[in-house]
Amino acid sequence: MRHRTWTTLLLLLLLSGVIAIPLTREASAQADRLDWAARIAEVDRALARGETRAVTAAWREAYVAAHVSRGWPGMLAVGDAALRAGRATGTPEVFEPRARRAYLTALLRARRQASRDGVLAAGEAFGRLGDRDAERLAKSEAAKLAIRAEADARRRARAL
Repeated sequence: MRHRTWTTLLLLLLLSGVIAIPLTREASAQADRLDWAARIAEVDRALARGETRAVTAAWREAYVAAHVSRGWPGMLAVGDAALRAGRATGTPEVFEPRARRAYLTALLRARRQASRDGVLAAGEAFGRLGDRDAERLAKSEAAKLAIRAEADARRRARAL
């Protein structure tokens, strides 16, 4: 009887861990998203006030928060914020390279995460910069991801 009690208790603990770990990851991802999104909102507020130094400082904080998040959406948003900052402050030569770096990071992360939508979004961002080569490369990568996903789906269907 004692063995059965310990086994049941152990199974309950394992089950609670299996349930808690995904919830923790989701909460962490949500917190990361809120962090970079809040910092980008601060960039936009500084832009509205016309405070160039505050724009630069807020953008740097947004970049760090998006970089730490490890996802591609934050890096895309930071790149877009860089373009807004460059236009508003009259310093596109400063902010366009920053946007390009953020978009490249977003593209690489999306590719690593096999996110066709992310790869396409990064390609569109490069298109907004006028970089047609990077845009074509992203479209090609997205097509490869789609082919891989379709092949995986066929394999899973055959296995059923």
